[in-house]
Amino acid sequence: MTRSHLRRNLVALALALAAAAPVVAWRCAHAEAPGGATVVHHARGEAFDLWVVEEDGLRYLRFERDGINQSAVKMGDPTYLEFAYTQAMVEAFALAPDAKRVLVIGLGGGTLPMFLRHYDERVHIDVVDIEAGVVEAAKRFLGFRPDKALAVHVADGRRFVEDAKGTWDLILLDAYGPDAIPLALATKEFLAAVKAHLAPGGLVAGNLWSERANRLYPSMLRTWEAVFGAVRVVRGTASASRITLAGPAVADLERDGAIAAAERLAARWKLGFDLAAIVREGYEGPKDVVQGGEVLTDADAKASETPPR
Repeated sequence: MTRSHLRRNLVALALALAAAAPVVAWRCAHAEAPGGATVVHHARGEAFDLWVVEEDGLRYLRFERDGINQSAVKMGDPTYLEFAYTQAMVEAFALAPDAKRVLVIGLGGGTLPMFLRHYDERVHIDVVDIEAGVVEAAKRFLGFRPDKALAVHVADGRRFVEDAKGTWDLILLDAYGPDAIPLALATKEFLAAVKAHLAPGGLVAGNLWSERANRLYPSMLRTWEAVFGAVRVVRGTASASRITLAGPAVADLERDGAIAAAERLAARWKLGFDLAAIVREGYEGPKDVVQGGEVLTDADAKASETPPR
C-alpha cells in the first residue's frame, strides 16, 4: 500500500464511519432498547450520546442507543469479564505480574481497572478518559469505584501521556469512540510518547480491531513495530479483537512462555475463564501477524479528517 493509497483509505474510512453513525438527538430516555434491554441511563456527552442498558443480568455501556456494546458489567462481581477481548487482555497482567504502576487509556465501564483492583491491591492504577460523562456513568451505574490506588483523570489521553512526568510498568490502550480507535491514538508519534513513559522492563498492550472490521489493522501493526520492535498478538476467541503486546517485557517471549504465564496467573487469581486456552488458541508471534500496511503518522490522522481525541 502506497502512502497515497493509505491516505485515500483513511479519508474513505472516516466518511464511511460518519455515514454509518447519523447524529440523532434523543431528548428522553426510552423504556426499552432493542432486544428488550432496559435503559438505565441516557445522557449527552461532549462527543456522543451515552447509554447504559441492562439485559439478562448485565449492564452495557453504549455510545449510541443501537450501537456497539462498549463495556459489559455484572454488578457486584468485578471478576466477571463478558467480552472475549477483555479476557484476552488479562494476558497483559500475566506478562507483567510485578507491575506496580498501571495506566489505562479509555475507561469505558471500568471493567478492566476494577478487575485488576480486585485481584491486586498493591497496584496503583491511573485511568484516563476524555469524556466526563463516561466517568460519571461508570461511577453511578456500572460499579466503577475510584479510590486512593485507583485514580481517574478526565483528560485527552494523548495529552495526558505527553505531559506526564513519570512512567508506568504496564500501559493499556483501550480508547474507542462509537466506531473506531481515534487515529490520533494510533500514530507513530503517539506510540513514541507511550514508549517514552514506559518503565524499564515494561509492557504496552492495545486492543485493536482486526482486518475483519478495520482496514487499517495492518498499518496499525506496522506502526507498533516501528516504535516498539517486534509485537505479539493474542486473538480474542471468536472475536474481531486483537490484543497487541509490545515492549521489553515481551522482547524474548515465545508461545510456550505466553501460555505458561497465563497458567500461573490463572492459578494465582483463580480466574473464572481459561486464559491459557485463549492464549494457546490465539497467540501470534512476530512472524505470524498480518503483513502489509504502512506506518501511520500524525499527518495521516489529520488527512483522515477524524477529530483528534
